[in-house]
Amino acid sequence: MVAGTSQARALSARLRPAVPVLRVVGFVVCLGLVVGIAITAVHDLPDRHLRWGLLFAATAVTLVWWILLAGGWAILAGGGWSLAHVGQWCRTQALRYLPGGLWAPASRVVVVRGRMLDKFATVAAENVIALCAALALGGIALAASGEPAWAAVGLVLAVPAVASRFLASRTRITPERAVPATAVYAAAFAAYAIAAVLAQGAVSGFDSGQFLEVAGAALVAWSAGLVVVIAPGGVGVREAAYVGLLAGSSLSDGDLAAAAVTLRVLTVFAEVAVLLVAARPVPGTAPG
Repeated sequence: MVAGTSQARALSARLRPAVPVLRVVGFVVCLGLVVGIAITAVHDLPDRHLRWGLLFAATAVTLVWWILLAGGWAILAGGGWSLAHVGQWCRTQALRYLPGGLWAPASRVVVVRGRMLDKFATVAAENVIALCAALALGGIALAASGEPAWAAVGLVLAVPAVASRFLASRTRITPERAVPATAVYAAAFAAYAIAAVLAQGAVSGFDSGQFLEVAGAALVAWSAGLVVVIAPGGVGVREAAYVGLLAGSSLSDGDLAAAAVTLRVLTVFAEVAVLLVAARPVPGTAPG
């Protein structure tokens, strides 16, 4: 046992000088992957008149959404906001586009520090809290738009706080981390809902009576994309769910599909921007 530990330490010591190079290589691979997805997404943009002022506004809000998602991970993994953890999340998140759909969370299990139970709990908490926040806000928005049955879905926002009480004694997922992280994720998906409304407005124009319906459908559709892991990055699933949820509205399926694809393009470009600014490997910033 002692010999095995000594060998592991020796191997770690030999690999340590290569870590900065591996970080740079990993960053370049992740950036190339996301840029490739962005180029593909641009080809899917609707061939129609778009209101570019609304698209620029939607892009800005999407950037806020992406940064807040990374901040939620930073709180769960490190106890607070840090550039190192934000960059860690952005780099690993790019791997969700690989076939299989589980590479992003699997890579975070590898890179986050701690015992194996702690690693799995942190990654699971991130996904569960994000799902609860998106579903809760989506349900509330749909209920407010005239579908009261969705109001019950809003209760899932309390799940992370309750569950963290049972995890606190064995993992880093304490209420002191879970509750602030839930608030950050809720703010993130409020921004995502606004971006969805702006994207739909850029494609089809604004109808104030549809704001809540569009916002709710976009959030529930995002949740569907997270759950259906066989679709890398939720591509296709979110667009189909969005169109399906709003099928009975006054918006045409063509306008709905065009807005859904437009929003996907904006999210990918926001990801590229944050990768370039916040996720560049910097010596001495490895998260603890």
